[in-house]
Amino acid sequence: MKNFFEFFWPALCIVLAGLWLWTRSRLHRAASEIRFPVSGRPYQPAEAEDILKIAYSFQEEGRPLDEKELSQAAGLPGELFPEIAGALIASQWAKFDPPGVLRLTETGEDRARELIRAHRLLERYLADRKGMPIEAIHAEAHQREHEMTPQEIENLDRELEYPAWDPHGHVIPAQGRRIPSPKGRGLSEVAAPGRRLRILSVDDEPMPLLAQLLALGLKPGAVVDIVGQQSGVWTLRLDNKTIPLALEAARHVFVIPAPALAVRLGELPLGSRVRIVEIVGSGKHQRRLLDMGFVPGAEVTVIRKAPLNDPIAYRVKGTDVALRQNDADSILAEELGNG
Repeated sequence: MKNFFEFFWPALCIVLAGLWLWTRSRLHRAASEIRFPVSGRPYQPAEAEDILKIAYSFQEEGRPLDEKELSQAAGLPGELFPEIAGALIASQWAKFDPPGVLRLTETGEDRARELIRAHRLLERYLADRKGMPIEAIHAEAHQREHEMTPQEIENLDRELEYPAWDPHGHVIPAQGRRIPSPKGRGLSEVAAPGRRLRILSVDDEPMPLLAQLLALGLKPGAVVDIVGQQSGVWTLRLDNKTIPLALEAARHVFVIPAPALAVRLGELPLGSRVRIVEIVGSGKHQRRLLDMGFVPGAEVTVIRKAPLNDPIAYRVKGTDVALRQNDADSILAEELGNG
């Protein structure tokens, strides 16, 4: 037995070292493959498209495509940033503008939105039609999104009857439309004893944490009351249940205030200032209003009314938008006072 252990541990160390070297070589090979052309066109593996989506999210948030942060978000060593930038530029998805500053091109933004749209539609399909648990759909959708053609995306959208949100609460944009900026804030930022909050969305990663949040009932649409906080743990009340939630986990839950009584946007008097809580109606209808800026969490002011109150003009995100009475009545809001 003694002789066995004398040989076992050194052998195990050699095997583990071999696996580590093999994994490292695979990562470097995947990164280097991004640079090679195929049939005269830039090679566009899934890794390059994943990096494109991260760069798109940075740019939409107004963050620079910083070498260190972009590499870190992509899970790649910082020294691979030249390959990352090279992959995006070779695919005509990005350019240096001005010199030294990486920016996505219109082509890159379009492809990123197409990938995000495909991913969120696939998640909706896997949850609603295939019955997959919500915590498992992200990985499956991530694998399939790169393989879908524009026509397949359109067919899936039609089959699902144009849903406006994926199961995690993220907006699904219409074809060729920008993705509306979410107005929810992290639960850890706004939680305070006595506050009532409505969950807009939850992060789809990491999967074990998502599974835990869902098991607690913390999913899009749920309304929670904040009881208190002690020793790094928030105490929440949901459906007469008391739920402990670690501060770190709360950073992955995004919320807006939940009013005791929501009012219809079309019923408000001139000058009212409100925060949007919910949009009711079909997926196509919801998408159209989201695209106009009527996103849950956004603040809106009633600025003008036509005779017979139809249409009604609102100011949202610094833009004046007119809605028919029926459309305005499908938006539920919380009154904030006069503008």
